[in-house]
Amino acid sequence: MNLLYVFLLINAWTFTWSNPCIHHPHSCRYSRLHGIFNHTQQKKSYDIDTDKSNSTEQQNDPGSIVHVMATSKVGVNVDEFSEDPTTLSGIIDILKAENKQFWIDRASQQILLTMYRFNFRPSFMPNKYQLPLTQPNHWKFEFHGKPTRDRSIDGHDLVYINYTWSTYLLSDFESPGISEPMLKNIGGKWIEQIILPCDPYHLLQRTGYACMDEGDFPIPSVHPERTEWFYDDTCDIEEPYVASPNQGCRQCHCSQTVNISCVDALKENIGSVNVSFIFTRLPWNQTQANRIRKLSDPQSTTHPEDADQNLLTSGLAAKLIEYKYFSSNSCEIHEPCIGGTGWRRLLLFDSSDENIGGTSLTIGQIYTLTDNATQEPAEVTNHGLYQYDTCHHHYHFKYYGTFTYDNEQFQNSKRGFCIMSTGRQANAEWSPLWSAFYNCTYQGNSPGWTDTYQAGIPCQWIDITDYNTTNSSTTAFLKANMNPDNMLCEGQLVLDAGGNFIWEQTNFTAIDGQTVYKPECVTGTNPSTLGNNIDEVQITLPTDGHGYVTEPCFPYGQHIGSEKNCGFMMKSPMEKCQPGEITKLSCLLETNLNCSAVLTPQVVRICESSQVLNTGLACDYNTALNNMVVNSSSTSVITFMCPSFRDSQELGGLYSIYVASIMDQLDDQQTTVVCEQMQ
Repeated sequence: MNLLYVFLLINAWTFTWSNPCIHHPHSCRYSRLHGIFNHTQQKKSYDIDTDKSNSTEQQNDPGSIVHVMATSKVGVNVDEFSEDPTTLSGIIDILKAENKQFWIDRASQQILLTMYRFNFRPSFMPNKYQLPLTQPNHWKFEFHGKPTRDRSIDGHDLVYINYTWSTYLLSDFESPGISEPMLKNIGGKWIEQIILPCDPYHLLQRTGYACMDEGDFPIPSVHPERTEWFYDDTCDIEEPYVASPNQGCRQCHCSQTVNISCVDALKENIGSVNVSFIFTRLPWNQTQANRIRKLSDPQSTTHPEDADQNLLTSGLAAKLIEYKYFSSNSCEIHEPCIGGTGWRRLLLFDSSDENIGGTSLTIGQIYTLTDNATQEPAEVTNHGLYQYDTCHHHYHFKYYGTFTYDNEQFQNSKRGFCIMSTGRQANAEWSPLWSAFYNCTYQGNSPGWTDTYQAGIPCQWIDITDYNTTNSSTTAFLKANMNPDNMLCEGQLVLDAGGNFIWEQTNFTAIDGQTVYKPECVTGTNPSTLGNNIDEVQITLPTDGHGYVTEPCFPYGQHIGSEKNCGFMMKSPMEKCQPGEITKLSCLLETNLNCSAVLTPQVVRICESSQVLNTGLACDYNTALNNMVVNSSSTSVITFMCPSFRDSQELGGLYSIYVASIMDQLDDQQTTVVCEQMQ
């Protein structure tokens, strides 16, 4: 099919609504924050002090190269230590002496926070398409000067450094002009502005949901270790979300009501930087293209005429183990994707599939939105392939895949809810910069793009509660089998004379009793496009009471202060208190060395404990009963509310204590914390 025809077809799917802000909330928010892009951005492009030659298209070029660059500041917010000058001075000295890799890691995290904007750009800019940045192995950083410490960024105490970031986008000839009309010609330029946190870590801990865009996600999906999937600087104060059976989350904030905009939250709690990303289309250069392509994953496709979803083990390896509480009316019981109510121990992981074929994996129209944002079923759902879930308020694709741990003893069937192009893995001529599959209404995946379900999305896990790790850890394989029933067309769709799907009957039955149909498909061969859908990685489950917060911090040295969710040690798994009453602990630093040894500050975190599981619950910062930095100057008093009654088995009155060094660079492995309950 001609690419221009597809482009026009996609534009035909853009409807005119009586209230565009209901159906396109991202673009309304973007216009309020950054201005009307059709006018102001064009003027900014002409103001760049570079070559303004108006080159014409080179129609014979086999591809396109776009240079992207941005200048920013990235730093470490040390406001938390303002009342402890000794500790503060030591931290600042360490940060100023850090090597280049430390700042590359921190700047990379800041750049990752642009992912939501650039990968879902059509939602922010109608009639424009994605400008996906490359994978981090394509990135280049140049740092300017030495780290500086001052309060020039929104009045916050920051140790920061200036840097320039750059990369090259390699794609087909037409893609740049489809994604952004200003990039249609050689020499074309485009600037896109994004407001980012100067300190990119601990975003959820510091600003809550203010910068988290939950639109189209099941509630709740936001995870403190996956904020790059939700960061949206245009999020503003909104009316409280009201759930309805036929309408999912269509605004930024649905899990919580937020009374501050993202930009204001950054200014008040972290420090913000306004970053301009400059896109410039370069003349075609085959030598440069070859250099760029060498870093692509993959460099070429063995199935240029087929769709071919390839399971990426990197997602499975990105695991998080945590404890969550579920009541009897939880959607996860309805799914079901947990083994029971109460506290459950979960193995979370990312699930990511890249289309390494040369054509799109096309699923089709799942639903349409009415003027009141109600989801009306369309062709695919009318054939039973997708089924509406009244608990999560969106359509489910129940044939997405299966996940098993330890020889299928613990398993979960993953229901896809929105199969779409969430990121561009490849960086080569065969992979377009733009994708038609950028929201949940029309689903599929473009060549070289990935469809990722990140850890934190409900049911993106295996329930490991019943696995016995009381006395020792255990290691087994986490195995994934994607598209096990061949319900997605990994090959070529068979269409009728009018270009429509031909539906064939399956042996499956939908929840409403109707027969499930799937589009007729010719599966790719030599090799089979179904042959790369199964893979596995080794995963170790730690002993009870441990989770991702007790894992070593990564990258090393990046997580600093009481807001960190890594590097903790379980000090005491089960302590008693009076349910529902204020409890106070007196905490003091001690050391295993002689009395003259220097004591390093420690973070003390108080978590709930489970009577049923007989262990502490390794909580994160946001779910902790309290967090505090204990320093060497005096005894610290930590106050918290003793856990109350939850159910007939979890009666409350139990808590646990976890401790960690305030930063990796100050972990002497000798300092410890002793806490006693005050009467």
